[in-house]
Amino acid sequence: MKNSFKELQDFRVVGPVGATGIIVASMVGSGIFSLTGQFGAKLGTSENILAVWIIGGVLALCGGLSLAELGAMIPCSGGSVEFARRAFGGTIGYLVAMVSIFCGYFLSLAVIGLLLGEYVNQLLPTPVPIGWIASLAIVAAFVSQIFGLHAGYRFNTALSFVKFGFVALFVFAGLFWPISSRMAAPALSETVTHPGMISAAVASATLTVSFAYLGWAAGADIAGDMKRPGRNVPLSIITAIVLVFAIYIGVNIVYLRVIDPAAMLDADGTPMQAIGGVAARLLFGTAVGNAMAAVIALLFFSTMVSGIITGARIIESMAHSREIPAWIGVRLANGVPMRALIVLTVASLASLAIGNLDDILGLLTVLINIFSSLSVAAVIVLRKTMPDAHRPFRVPFYPVTPIISIVLAVWSIAISVMDGGLNAIIASVAAVAILLLIKPLIMIGKFGSSQR
Repeated sequence: MKNSFKELQDFRVVGPVGATGIIVASMVGSGIFSLTGQFGAKLGTSENILAVWIIGGVLALCGGLSLAELGAMIPCSGGSVEFARRAFGGTIGYLVAMVSIFCGYFLSLAVIGLLLGEYVNQLLPTPVPIGWIASLAIVAAFVSQIFGLHAGYRFNTALSFVKFGFVALFVFAGLFWPISSRMAAPALSETVTHPGMISAAVASATLTVSFAYLGWAAGADIAGDMKRPGRNVPLSIITAIVLVFAIYIGVNIVYLRVIDPAAMLDADGTPMQAIGGVAARLLFGTAVGNAMAAVIALLFFSTMVSGIITGARIIESMAHSREIPAWIGVRLANGVPMRALIVLTVASLASLAIGNLDDILGLLTVLINIFSSLSVAAVIVLRKTMPDAHRPFRVPFYPVTPIISIVLAVWSIAISVMDGGLNAIIASVAAVAILLLIKPLIMIGKFGSSQR
């Protein structure tokens, strides 16, 4: 079952279009149709709402450019973890990997599956348990990847085109369609003071929005499967971030055309959970707004497929570094990382049995952002420790670019914690302690057969 170096080279099957499709699919989920409604009324102004999405885009671009340099220099599976491992040592690398795989994949795939189930139930004459739908979706995403690297990536690319095309169509139509009805905020008798650009509310919203952009790391994580990684890793990451940034800003401009920020509330006064559907109904009528349930379900599934692909590469990277048993990282002759895919699928299905997944992910937001920043910071460390390494691509305006990414991430985390995130700090510290305690247990069998 060992894979030779030549065979590993033969596994490089992904071109720039396929790689861009993976990143776009990883970044664009249903969040763009819900997140703005969750904080829009609290921010209060169009300027604040757009600022949050712009800051999130800058954060993504600066982080993406940093990982583009490292991915072109060290093209391997699970690159975002490997860079932190090389820069900060085995323990930090292990923590980055475990946080990434547990929060970014096991729990996230389960959450996405459950949300998909809610939307699918809106289309069924008789609702079924959403756990069943979520399980079926996770298994379907797994099955899409078992027929070979070419087939798996092509399926994802097709879904990415459909996903991006729909959101682009929504933006184009929403910007030019005549407005027949607009949701205005109720008139207030007294002056309302809105939060400033550097307020805790804006920082907290930025932290939330950062998750809508997070998939930019996928380009580095699949670099081991890319053709000409020195060229295609930077090209795909930059292209995907620019496309997604434009789409995200466009969608929010559409929202602001038809809904005042202060009116972004549901009937019970809570934050508007389905702002995409509300805006669609205001623009195009009830039938189109309701039809968005089917499209959003497809967006969820596309995100799950890209998550299955990139998550398996993180697991593969951990196996290669002996952080988990090495046999898990062995690929089939057709290049499919079957064992890593099975581990990811089983763990995601098991996560469906855990209650309050959203609460768990919310508590670990700080931890996820800290370790994502470490992957970006690795570009600074490796410039010093690997000065002579061949770098087909270099971060523009170094070291300003990675520093901007790190500073913005630290700013959003710090102010959010000051605004009442003590529980998130406690949960993050507890999670790190648990991961360090279980490290000896999961490394049992680490000297098994290896892919290398």
